[in-house]
Amino acid sequence: MISKTLKIADGVNIHYIRTEKFKSNIISFNFITQANNENVHLNAMIPLMLLRGCRNYPTQSEINKRLQYLYSGVIDTKNEKQGEFQVFGFDIDMLSDRFSNDTEITKESTELLCDIIFDPYFENGAFSEQYLENEKINLIDTIEAEINNKTKYSTSRCVEEMSKGTAFAVKRFGEVENVKKITPETLYEAYVKALSTIPAEIYVVGECDFEMIAQQFKERFASIKRNVVYPSFSQIKRKAEEVTEISEKQDVKQGKLCIGFRTGKNIQDGDHHIAQLFSEIFGASPTSKLFMNVREKMSLCYYCRSMISQRTGIMLVAAGIEFANKDIAQKAILEQLDAIKNGDISSEELENAKRSLKNSYMHVYDNPSAMQAWTLYRAISDNHDEPVDEAKRVEEATVEEIASFAKNITLDTVYFLKGEDENG
Repeated sequence: MISKTLKIADGVNIHYIRTEKFKSNIISFNFITQANNENVHLNAMIPLMLLRGCRNYPTQSEINKRLQYLYSGVIDTKNEKQGEFQVFGFDIDMLSDRFSNDTEITKESTELLCDIIFDPYFENGAFSEQYLENEKINLIDTIEAEINNKTKYSTSRCVEEMSKGTAFAVKRFGEVENVKKITPETLYEAYVKALSTIPAEIYVVGECDFEMIAQQFKERFASIKRNVVYPSFSQIKRKAEEVTEISEKQDVKQGKLCIGFRTGKNIQDGDHHIAQLFSEIFGASPTSKLFMNVREKMSLCYYCRSMISQRTGIMLVAAGIEFANKDIAQKAILEQLDAIKNGDISSEELENAKRSLKNSYMHVYDNPSAMQAWTLYRAISDNHDEPVDEAKRVEEATVEEIASFAKNITLDTVYFLKGEDENG
């Protein structure tokens, strides 16, 4: 999908995905660093604070007015975990210049984004204490909302237990206690560190003056002394050595069962499409074995689905169940996995999975943000396959390949969140 790539600073690349398919253009600015508990909360806070104001537009209200002038452009902050990496920055969505006769929308929108990133609003040489206190409340609310969402909490706890001591286990927003300790000075130090040491990948999607955009970012980075520290790939654990059983009690009315597996594979192994096909058949779709059998036929759970992280080689099965059904639900889930290992995949199941995956791959071309996200994810994983290539591989995949993939999967961790009063 990438039409052109330019290196504009040490550790900074800008990529052009040229397409006339959309009425808008997007620019996605991404810092990519190793996730760790010392900095993850600071990095998560940086985009939030930068969007509060810059020197030319000192308040969020003024930034929003400027965006409205630029034909209702939209800037969103981002903070994601990609396996062991933290990706944080901004996405800006703007109307294409083709639909404006009086405003250089792309040029002025790029200037605004650069102002926000490179020329923040400071008070006494650091971030505004008032702005920071407000954003600390917002970030803590976000962290606590994830804790209060027991489905997310249980999957997060399962991954945490499976990845102890590694970057995989780091939470994407960090810990509440660490957020509370952030000061204007410590955040300023983290911001300077990001600009001077963290690699950045910038994506431009649409039909626009790519060279002009690249030049604007190049000029901003020119005044920054860069000493880049590249994140390193962690060695994934490919096989479970023993099964860990963890049970916790909280004030919940529905049990949350999360079963963690090692797939033995990651995206760099080159069979990403087989992993996704397996997941579709096993538990990632409404026609999957987990949905049709464990949920519908056996009525053992309120929901039951699987998800694979190709970056970490981890697969999770998450289910909402009655407390008393834990053992029987777990047994039923493992039986469905064994069925796939034995090649028990009907032609209908295979075709449904292929159709679903091919559609999702080809829909990437229908959304500029999806195109950017696809390209960034694969760049981080050192895998540059395009959606059309993946769709072709999916069409050619066989039951034998899926069964062979499944045979490498080993059970690692069983996490169960149950009520404090299981008979209440």
